[in-house]
Amino acid sequence: MNETIRKATWLELFYDLIFVVAIAKAVDTLGHANQGQIEFESYFKYILIMIPLWWAWTGHTLFANRFDNDDLFQRLMTLGQMAVAASLSVFIDPDFDPNYLGFLLSYVALRGLLVLMYGRAAMLAEGACRDVAKFLGLGFTVGLLISLSSLLFTGPWKYVVLYLGIIVDIIFPLLGRRYLARAPVESHHVPERYALLIIILLGESVANLVSSFESVAVSLQTVVAAVAGFLLLAAIWWVYYDNLERRIYGQELGTGQAVIYLHLALFIGLGGIATMIGFAIDPVLAVADYKLLVGLSTAVFLIALQLLLQIYHPKAERAPLLRNAVITLVLSLAALALAPTNVTVLLAMTGVFLIHAISDIRRQRAI
Repeated sequence: MNETIRKATWLELFYDLIFVVAIAKAVDTLGHANQGQIEFESYFKYILIMIPLWWAWTGHTLFANRFDNDDLFQRLMTLGQMAVAASLSVFIDPDFDPNYLGFLLSYVALRGLLVLMYGRAAMLAEGACRDVAKFLGLGFTVGLLISLSSLLFTGPWKYVVLYLGIIVDIIFPLLGRRYLARAPVESHHVPERYALLIIILLGESVANLVSSFESVAVSLQTVVAAVAGFLLLAAIWWVYYDNLERRIYGQELGTGQAVIYLHLALFIGLGGIATMIGFAIDPVLAVADYKLLVGLSTAVFLIALQLLLQIYHPKAERAPLLRNAVITLVLSLAALALAPTNVTVLLAMTGVFLIHAISDIRRQRAI
């Protein structure tokens, strides 16, 4: 384990703020009901937007984890990435075609700056860290060039090639897992950074709650939905951060890939939860479609969280965790099957999450 505890810098926190706008626009992709429905295409586009956002943010976070020296070059490169990330957010839109070129060039520029940072790190670092910088710099260059080559294609194929490059980028570190383990991530910084990403999503959920409440007439139903939504977010916060603090923060993480990649699912699931709270306050989404949104969002979030907890908890504690997860699953299915309206679905799911949080508190006290 590294002797020095690595903490997020002020520049990293500033970096996060740039992504607040991008994440809000991505979540808004799900926030429009067409005749009481969210079209399948909207779910697909939402995921396609969230993946490069998560990966762009992850790229800088992992570089900073291993190679941060806070010198002039790194500050300028980080500020450059922030400017490009702001540009990227401009071109986030469910209508892909008019925004394709701006999105592509912004994404490629952002990754290109990261490659330059890895190139310099390879020149300055020594031993395993130098080898890791070379390895990642090479892999990310390949992914970047594949995405950039989408300019040579037209129609749907340009998107296929764009995302092929992103997939290569994402998979490359997984293929080099043993190689990257020679320079493990700092065990405090990575969990802290991803916890801050979750805070951004929780903040977006609160913002969505407030904006939805402002857009409707105040009634008992809207007040109940708003209160239930806030309690749901509180329960999510409690379960996630209690377990992060107790079992993940400061532990040996190796490459940290379980934390990194499972947070993509947490990221996507929480964005859906933000949307589902809004549609309970302003119930323009048909009940069947609302239940689909709730089921998908909570399932993605809970499964990813359970996998993360199973990986980092001792074997003796995994059975109670799994039992709580099964109870939560059964209660969630019952809530989705029996609740007749959007508000009652949200109320029921809030109750399920509160039960899960209380069970988790009792489990931890029994340890």
